Amino acid sequence: MECALNGRQLGPSLLKLFDTFLVDCDGVLWIQDSAVKGAEAAIRTLRSHNKRVLFVSNNCGKTVEQFQEKFRTLLHLEDIPSRDIINSAVSTAIYLKNKMDLEKEKVFVIAQDAFTKTLDSYGIKSFGPGFAEPKAFVDWTTFDVDPSVKYVIVSYDPFFNHTKLTEAYLYLTENKAELLSPDVDQFFSVSSTRKIPGSFCVQAAVSSVLGGDRTPKIMGKPDKFMFDLIQQEHGEMDRGRTVMIGDNYKTDMGFGFNCGVSTALVLTGNTKEGDVEGLGRRPDFVLGSIGDIGAE
Repeated sequence: MECALNGRQLGPSLLKLFDTFLVDCDGVLWIQDSAVKGAEAAIRTLRSHNKRVLFVSNNCGKTVEQFQEKFRTLLHLEDIPSRDIINSAVSTAIYLKNKMDLEKEKVFVIAQDAFTKTLDSYGIKSFGPGFAEPKAFVDWTTFDVDPSVKYVIVSYDPFFNHTKLTEAYLYLTENKAELLSPDVDQFFSVSSTRKIPGSFCVQAAVSSVLGGDRTPKIMGKPDKFMFDLIQQEHGEMDRGRTVMIGDNYKTDMGFGFNCGVSTALVLTGNTKEGDVEGLGRRPDFVLGSIGDIGAE
């Protein structure tokens, strides 16, 4: 397959080539609280052709229920099943539920509040989101390192500060806790023309205090773990008939490359048209937007 920019011509042909569509959300279907033009029509077109459509997102700052609300309010799609929405908080929760002692172990979370709500729904004890009061040096001499904390989650946290960094460091070094991260997104799109630092900057801070030689196990894209999880939940996919649609070259296209499925890059989010020529491995397809799929 060849990378091309004539998305309105390519879009309908994807319907013939693929049976399963793995679709990112932020930057593909919507940007913040605005729907991407044509996104609703694209999803309706895929579903009317009996395609399997799974929404695969690194956004762990929303619960599945909040995703469903965005589908309803922005795309007027009332019936997106919760099991068809797989975000990196869900993949992390399933990983932890299958590994940890739910009665005795806890998770320290550097992330947004929605992350702990997802963990709670799986019976996982966690804490950490929200504002953390700054501590003086002397406060750390008497800080109680809870021995039941065996996992540390590191993601985007608007309240991230030295207190949270130090607490994570103590659990990771004194408890030998396992370090996990839902995603490696370097930037988040906040508008069609602006992006801000994402989860990766928080991960880099935590890794740096560990000497730089200890990096988190990644629960979301581009790691193959998430693909394996999707197959466990939804059955085997024919990789030759599966395509990953996303706006982020590193995470979305990387996910497709790592998992052996086709890739379609849309230019409505992180990656812009001017970036395409400088890419290393090229996506199989480049579309102006996901709306090209529903174009007549």
